[in-house]
Amino acid sequence: MQYPFSAVVGQDKAKTALILSAVDPDMGGVLLTGQKGTGKSTLVRAFPGILPSLKVNSCSYNCSPDDSQLCPECSCGDTETHLLEPQLVNVPLGSDEASLLGAIRMDTLLREGTVEFEPGLLARANNQVLYIDEVNLLPDHVADNILDCAASGVNTIEKDNVSITHPARFVLIGTMNPEEGRLRPQILDRFALSVPIATIEKSEQRIDIINRVLAFSEDPAAFCKAFSGADHRIRARISQARKHLSAVQMPVGILATVAGAMAELQLDGQRADIVTLKAAKALSAYQGKDVVDLDSLHAVAPLSVGHRTRQGGYRNAPEEKEILQALKEAHSKFGGKKNSGRMWSFSEAIGSQE
Repeated sequence: MQYPFSAVVGQDKAKTALILSAVDPDMGGVLLTGQKGTGKSTLVRAFPGILPSLKVNSCSYNCSPDDSQLCPECSCGDTETHLLEPQLVNVPLGSDEASLLGAIRMDTLLREGTVEFEPGLLARANNQVLYIDEVNLLPDHVADNILDCAASGVNTIEKDNVSITHPARFVLIGTMNPEEGRLRPQILDRFALSVPIATIEKSEQRIDIINRVLAFSEDPAAFCKAFSGADHRIRARISQARKHLSAVQMPVGILATVAGAMAELQLDGQRADIVTLKAAKALSAYQGKDVVDLDSLHAVAPLSVGHRTRQGGYRNAPEEKEILQALKEAHSKFGGKKNSGRMWSFSEAIGSQE
């Protein structure tokens, strides 16, 4: 029995980051960093409890009937469906590429002439939560493979002119203790959101933590029941936000504000711009808003920008105060321009290519 998500005391930014990744799994992964004993793993293990159940096919890959990319099993014809309760799929530190990505059985191919694929962890993780504890200790090439799949939503295995592709769309969560080693900047940058988790110092909150942990140990079932209503409300809001996400509109002034702020911060690449806008849109959907506003940007930008490299890694990542100041200045410069309240549209975005 897992500790309830809503029973975790404090850590509001980490909770927000996880909720946003649930509203829009395509946004990218979430990285939680902090010293041991700060509740990182507890929060992550509670996370599936607030995720809505999903209708999936009865296959080895948990394909959704709505997926554009189906697994080899589902591509062969109609399959039965069932409701899937999201679960955590753990990536062991000793994982190699075969156990992670899967492997083509070459002995079967050579002996019988048929392609047989042995699914890996990424197949199990489709439409689930993929969790990497101590991600900073994972070999770089393994982390790269996971992040590639998280970005593309598919996993392709190729060997001796034989290719297998299956969906690998998951919510990626990583945790790490910086004292045990840091992530390469190239890998760190590919996490959409990053949240530093500090030890709670307020005595009132520490008392709450102790009381709740002792109560959970005393009677887990009764404890979980006491917080089930709060978890259910979060789950319902996430479900509604997923439906509302595509309808949330983006003023061009907000887009220009983000671009101007990221340029002012001298961030490397444009991943921060894109993730910040996606996160702001996900937050707006979760809050029931129809239009992304400056408040949404202020809430998500520290999560989407605070771990980014600058000037090729020669400058430290921006702190929250600097990020918010850059947004404020960019909004005063671009947000009040003529037509800044006009909504972004797909047709205008590609108009120059027609």
